[in-house]
Amino acid sequence: MTRPVLLSALLLAGIAATAAGTGAWAQSNGGARALAPGVKVEVAPAPGSGSAPAAGKVDETALRYYARIGDGERLEAEIARLRALDPGWEPPKDLFAPQPTTPGVDETPFWNLMSGGKVAEARAAIAEQRRKSPSWQPSDKLLQELDTAESAGRIRSASDTKRWQEVVDAAAAHPEAVACNRLDNAWRLAEAYAELKQADRAFDTYRTIVSTCPKAKERRDTIFKASRYLSPDQLRELTALGATANPAKGEDYSTVRTAEAELETGRLLERLGNAKPGALSAADLSRIQGIVRDKQDTDGAIALGWYFQKQKNFAEAQSWFSQANGWAPSDKAAEGLVLAYNGLGEKAQARAAAAPWKGKSSRIDQALKAVDPPRGAGGGRSGPQGPSELDRALARQDFAECLSIIRNSIAKSGPTAALLQQRGWCLLEMKRPSEAEAAFAEAQAMAAREPAKGGASTGTTRTPAASGLPQKATLAQENAYGQAVARLATGDTVGLTRDLPRANMTPAQKAEIRASLMATEANRALEDKRYNDVLRLLDARKELTPEPRNLGILRGWALYNLMRFDEAYAQFKSVDDRLSTEESREGVSITWKTIYHDW
Repeated sequence: MTRPVLLSALLLAGIAATAAGTGAWAQSNGGARALAPGVKVEVAPAPGSGSAPAAGKVDETALRYYARIGDGERLEAEIARLRALDPGWEPPKDLFAPQPTTPGVDETPFWNLMSGGKVAEARAAIAEQRRKSPSWQPSDKLLQELDTAESAGRIRSASDTKRWQEVVDAAAAHPEAVACNRLDNAWRLAEAYAELKQADRAFDTYRTIVSTCPKAKERRDTIFKASRYLSPDQLRELTALGATANPAKGEDYSTVRTAEAELETGRLLERLGNAKPGALSAADLSRIQGIVRDKQDTDGAIALGWYFQKQKNFAEAQSWFSQANGWAPSDKAAEGLVLAYNGLGEKAQARAAAAPWKGKSSRIDQALKAVDPPRGAGGGRSGPQGPSELDRALARQDFAECLSIIRNSIAKSGPTAALLQQRGWCLLEMKRPSEAEAAFAEAQAMAAREPAKGGASTGTTRTPAASGLPQKATLAQENAYGQAVARLATGDTVGLTRDLPRANMTPAQKAEIRASLMATEANRALEDKRYNDVLRLLDARKELTPEPRNLGILRGWALYNLMRFDEAYAQFKSVDDRLSTEESREGVSITWKTIYHDW
């Protein structure tokens, strides 16, 4: 656990848009610093620069409470705060010694309620105690902490409901609620400025955080948070400041320096899937390749493989698919490897790459059809044929070209069930599910009119990018399966659940659809706050097929909402360690803060 230590001179709110750099923090006015219009923070005088509280007059209530409950991080923060108020003050030598019982009221129950986030309950308990003991007054420190906690709660509530101006107003009224030791609220303030189109203030708030909050992890996380709103140039400035400004002893700021590169790599990897040849510069590709190698990111390597495959740079594609297969063997990596070797004309190597998965993965069995195309049917040529124009488009995952080729073929020679079916798969890949469902239905109707072919379709092949089918699925079964996938994409889960038992599909096809339905229902259960149902559905789905990344994050939130915080943190951390994204980092951050009450 890490927790930022914030001196009173570094209270956090939005700094004025006209402030240049961290120099805004050096401006003072009558003992206060203007951090935003209407927001002034009292600043403790530097040692020897003016009056300070008399020695022995600091309030040690919170200090002794944190010592008593063993909260070392908050104890450290409070010691730093008190030293800033009174440079001559030193922690009492009996801080950890049992304290004698003194007359009066023990405030420990109130502190316990507040530390547990039960601010209203703490207020009520104090009121009840004052009713019982009219002469008793709660300590100033307890009341101050309650005020801060209430303001922090108002900021979170306003932020959660997107009442952005209320976030800004609450922070202005109580700047300590957006200090480094309540960093989530500081992030919310910056977000509020951004959503209010006050870009300069959003940037200044992020800049203040990375310049003054000492923990490297908090600075790094701030860079990721800011990436939603700031330009690349602003992010570079934040990174430079976060890595150098006001360094704290024992902190390693190298992670701050890597944040910018990780963000850029994430953006570029997302673009890889749809990037056209030459869309990424040599510098961009070099940056991606370096980080993918450093992190041994299998998904990133596969994405790079497909990027080069689309460019017909089969040698580079083969290299990346091989790398992915070496890090974590899978039929996805092997599929790319088969097609890349085939593009190089190395058919023996392609067959060797497919061998471990042949007959076990329909993804591989389909890819092998590009290596050794099926013999012609219905009086066509009996010898092996080379890849067709459509096969080559599918190997490149060029689905727009797929539709164009099919359209031209139908215009020239008329429709066939196989062509219509392939059109359905390409439409699905292009996120046009309603059209895809109609194409599969049309293919099914045409297949019923065509002479029986004696098995699965041999005309065209289903795209390697689509989910696999058992090798011996009939044309009718594949059409039924395609319609089911399209219905899933359109959200017709109720009807599909009803129709699935009677559907003409293979057991493997039905299992895949059932797994998808469970995933959809798990998402709905989370929205309905049925968290135990989420876990039940995900566990059942996991028995059918491995859990993908997005459902791993869903599992983490279900655990979190069941207050199984340690399990939630482990779940998010596991996902984040494989590939860090904004969603996984948010899960790690929130569970970590919840476990350690670091709000």
